[in-house]
Amino acid sequence: MKFNFLLIGFLFLVSCNSKPDYKDVEKLNGFWEIEKAETPYGDKSYTMNQMVDYFQVEDSTGFRKKMQPSLLGNYQSSKNREYFKIKNYEDSLVLIYNNEYDTWTETLMSISKEQFVVKNKQNFIYTYKRHNPDNIDLDEK
Repeated sequence: MKFNFLLIGFLFLVSCNSKPDYKDVEKLNGFWEIEKAETPYGDKSYTMNQMVDYFQVEDSTGFRKKMQPSLLGNYQSSKNREYFKIKNYEDSLVLIYNNEYDTWTETLMSISKEQFVVKNKQNFIYTYKRHNPDNIDLDEK
């Protein structure tokens, strides 16, 4: 019986994720594509994406921009940017997006050089993987 309590306690500690380190938010810089979405309605894995996200972060602010591959082999950007601020709370790192139409948040659950995971208020969990494009056109035309 005592062993069961120790085992449950150990599993609880292992399953608790600590928040990512604030200095790691610079790893968001670059191109990312959704690998998996986990929702209350079911999970979906993505083997190929028609759009990728470009993130640029400096200090506690940044933006995300949608990029689309063209038939010429390069990528073109949308004219829209989703600006965000990063708040370093005691128990979490939160990306706060704000535009003229809406405000929303995503909690950064984990981040590495090749993958990051965010969770939104609707309990959707998005896992992104690093995207390495061949030719990028960031200019807005």
